[in-house]
Amino acid sequence: AFSGVRRWLMGVDNQGQYSARPGEKMLDVGCGSGLSLLEAKAMGVEAWGIEADPNAQRFAQQLGLRIHQGGLQDAPFADTSFDLVVLNQVIEHIPEPDQALHTARQRLAPNGRVILIFPNVNSLWCRLSGLRWINWHIPYHQHHFTLAGFTQMAQRCGFRVVRSRTITPNGWTLLQILANRQSIVRGEVNPMWQVKAPSQATQSGAPASLIPWKKLVRIPVMVLVGVANRLIDSLGYGDSLLVELRSKNRDK
Repeated sequence: AFSGVRRWLMGVDNQGQYSARPGEKMLDVGCGSGLSLLEAKAMGVEAWGIEADPNAQRFAQQLGLRIHQGGLQDAPFADTSFDLVVLNQVIEHIPEPDQALHTARQRLAPNGRVILIFPNVNSLWCRLSGLRWINWHIPYHQHHFTLAGFTQMAQRCGFRVVRSRTITPNGWTLLQILANRQSIVRGEVNPMWQVKAPSQATQSGAPASLIPWKKLVRIPVMVLVGVANRLIDSLGYGDSLLVELRSKNRDK
């Protein structure tokens, strides 16, 4: 219970695996290193993952995880239907998101759910930051959604939205503050995202690019950011959207 409250306070409960229930079968599309699968297993959930990055296979072998290297369109684990399909910060990267939703729907067990988390283009920080909003993330984010726009796409794909809410990770807000302070030049790499050479690291071993965090990450600031973010989330203007879908036909 305490861990759930802590995740909420920090705004890091924007992960679909936390909605899984013991005994369910979960497929995480874009599972990265497999951390979500480990968390799901600790909750009593059977977990499978899909990840395009070949490095994930090394983690899968070391940790005994079921991770397919590739994409959802490969139809891996064909003999398994899933109670929950999760896409954590993934749908905005996919060239044809509607096709991804169609494919996810085909993998669901009866009464199965799809939970997606993605940036909210209607967020307060997007409105305040304009072109400096960190979640434009061009060219990696190929699509940007409002709740209304995403709902229309989901309905065309045979889903209905059963719940939604906005969540702003406190770390995102600190990054946004840094981004708004950066001098940027159109056509050039934003200095905030440049990788520093080892020779540029500080004596403590921290990269020079992280030095500004020392001025921002203080307990009073974190408390203030957390309180502000939870208020913004409650009004529906948080930086990411969590949307739960069910098939319009299968759950009647």
